[in-house]
Amino acid sequence: MFPKMNEQRLERMILKELSLTYPEILRKCTLNADTLRKELETSLTQICTDLPLLFPRELADVTREILEEGEARARAKIPEIAANLIEALEEYGKEPMLAALTPVKIEPFLSSKKLNLKGVPSKLVCFEGAQIPSILKPGSCPEQGVWASDRIHVAALAMLLEAGSEKEVPFSFVEYVSYGLLRRVVIRSSDRREVLKISREVEKIKAGLMPERKEGKFCKECSFLEHCALDSSLMSKFF
Repeated sequence: MFPKMNEQRLERMILKELSLTYPEILRKCTLNADTLRKELETSLTQICTDLPLLFPRELADVTREILEEGEARARAKIPEIAANLIEALEEYGKEPMLAALTPVKIEPFLSSKKLNLKGVPSKLVCFEGAQIPSILKPGSCPEQGVWASDRIHVAALAMLLEAGSEKEVPFSFVEYVSYGLLRRVVIRSSDRREVLKISREVEKIKAGLMPERKEGKFCKECSFLEHCALDSSLMSKFF
């Protein structure tokens, strides 16, 4: 079962697909906001045509109204995306930006028995001679850096990539596709420590040792709410 499709979710799907076309667009574009905006508009139109072929099950019962509204919402983001891409090109240069955006693999499956982790980055890019994981995030973007959850996500992917290649992955990328912003994330020891901590806590849960539930703002919307016990136990206090 897939989550119910609405305008916002469709907008995010379109913008994620649009971000995968950035390298092709940037290769043939001059550093001109109007030209870049027109190329993004053309690419978005093609994506909306292709979307039912890419996601047939997710879009099987979507109404025409939702499709049109999702496209309109995504199209409204193009001026800001174009402006941010131009700014990044001027600051970092075309070749580094292309290297950071161009996938060498899209959604590769990564796993490690040693780490007891599995994951799928949005793409791997070849940057500064190394393969680097990158994730595409369609939600909001902090003014600086990345959200804490995104930092832990890319740290886990970097560790998975290291486990397979036996080479250090010192940083990762987070791409906030609703804004056309690319953020480089240096992987810190504290990030790695948090990844290992979460992995081990998940294993305890799988073994039946449930931690005490902490009420959060998303609890009411969680489909597992009725299975999530509030009762604390002596074991949970040591979790």
